[in-house]
Amino acid sequence: MTPLIREAQPTDAPRLRRLREEAGWDVDAVPAWFEAMQRGQRAMWVAEWEGQVVGMVALDFMDVDPDVADGRTTATVTSLVVTASVGRRGLGRTLTVYAEGQAQARGFRLLTLNTRPSNTAALALYQGLGYSTFKQAPRPWGEAVFLRKQLGSTP
Repeated sequence: MTPLIREAQPTDAPRLRRLREEAGWDVDAVPAWFEAMQRGQRAMWVAEWEGQVVGMVALDFMDVDPDVADGRTTATVTSLVVTASVGRRGLGRTLTVYAEGQAQARGFRLLTLNTRPSNTAALALYQGLGYSTFKQAPRPWGEAVFLRKQLGSTP
């Protein structure tokens, strides 16, 4: 599967809401994402396959926790989601690696991400890409496992 990955546009908002809804996530965050992009606090991409948006990934440059993203050396991969219709085909990996390249091109040296402790598929994906756990802490949506990777390193 070789999707087209492109920068998200405001016209993608309904598609992104559907992706989040399918994942069981809050859909009300989508407008704020585009506002954050306009402020230069976030970069966001969608994956298209056969004319449909089937996934997305974002980089946040700042977080309330500077260990997660400090806007200088550390950014965080967020909002990674792939629709079930194309699941298990490597798109999650493709989007994560794409975000890594974008972070590195922007001068970030460390990349973080997080997921639920029960999300064993995501943890296996991230560990396979060279991420290692550095803490567990609450997020607004629940308990999270945080992983990080030095950019430029290969798994």
